Amino acid sequence: MNQSIPTPFFSVVIPTRNRCGLFKIALDSVLSQDCTDLEVIIVNDGSTGADLEAYHALELAYQGKASFHYLVHRPNGHGQSYSMNFGAGQARGKYLCFLDDDDAWIDPHHLQRCKASIEAQKTSTDLYFTDQRALFSDGRPNNTPLWISGVEKFAHGAPDANGTRRISAAELLQAGGFAHLNCSIYRREFWLGFGGMDENIRYECDRDIYMRGIDAADCILYNPAVVSEHNIPDPKKSNNMSTAISIFEKKIYQLRVFDKGILLSRNKAVVAFSKRAKAYELKKIATTLVETGRYTEASYYIRETLLLTFSPKWLGYFLYCHWKQLTSGAQS
Repeated sequence: MNQSIPTPFFSVVIPTRNRCGLFKIALDSVLSQDCTDLEVIIVNDGSTGADLEAYHALELAYQGKASFHYLVHRPNGHGQSYSMNFGAGQARGKYLCFLDDDDAWIDPHHLQRCKASIEAQKTSTDLYFTDQRALFSDGRPNNTPLWISGVEKFAHGAPDANGTRRISAAELLQAGGFAHLNCSIYRREFWLGFGGMDENIRYECDRDIYMRGIDAADCILYNPAVVSEHNIPDPKKSNNMSTAISIFEKKIYQLRVFDKGILLSRNKAVVAFSKRAKAYELKKIATTLVETGRYTEASYYIRETLLLTFSPKWLGYFLYCHWKQLTSGAQS
C-alpha cells in the first residue's frame, strides 16, 4: 500500500554553478535550520570538469537531505532566473525560499519564525520578507543601509509575537531598496500565478521579482531579523552575474525592470517609484557617457531624463552636452 508523501511547508531552492566549496556552506546553513518541515532543491546550472565531480560527491554525501537537478551545460549557463524557475517547478512546498550558492543563512530560527507568523494570519500570506547583512570580498562588513533595513518604522499595525508586521507595497518602497531573494519567501501558488522570475534578464533579477511581487500581493509580512549573510561579488572576478557584464549592459537590464514597473504595475506606488528609479538610472547613464566624451548619446539620455523629472540643473546639463557636441564637431 502506497503512502502519500507529506507536503513540506517550505521548498528551499539553491541554484549553483562551478562554486562547490561555497555551495556546501550555503547548503549546510539551510540544513542547520531548526525547522525541519522543508525540502531542499539544488539546481546545478551546467557545472563542468572537477566541479561537476565534486557536486556528484556531495550529492552522495547529502543523499536524503537534498535533491540535486543538473541542467545541460551552456557556455554562459542558463542564468539565475531560469534556474530559480526550474527549482520552483520541482517544488512541492507551500512556500518557496531561495539562497544564492555564495551566501548563507545565519539565523537557525529563520524558517520556524516565518512559519509561525504565516500560520497566525487569518488570510493567506503571499510574501514574507526579512533582511541580511553584507560583507565585502575581503571580509569587511558593509555598514551602508541596504535593501529594506529599517522599513518596519513605516509599517502599520503592531508586531506579532515573532516581531513580524503586515506591510504594504507603498510602505516597503519608502526604504528605497528591495528585498534580496536570500531573505524573500513566496507562497508557491502566488509565485506561479504571476510567472516567477523574468528569464530575459541576468542582472537585477532580485529587484524585478520584488517589484512584481509586491505589486501583485494582497498580504505581505516583514520581520526585521537579519537572517542571511550576503557576500558582495569581487569586481576582479567574473564568475558571477554582477561582475560578468559591462556597466551599460547592467543599465539596460535596470531600465527594463523599471519600464515593466511603469507599464505593467497595478499599484500606483510601484508605478511612481519605477518612474523615479528610471530617471535616476538615465542620469547615471548620461553622466557615464559624458565622462567618456560621448556627448551625443549623453544628450539623448538627458532628454529622456527631463521627460520623466524636469529640473533646471539637468536642463543646463543638456545644454552643456549639446554645446560640447557642437564644439567637438567643429574642432574635428
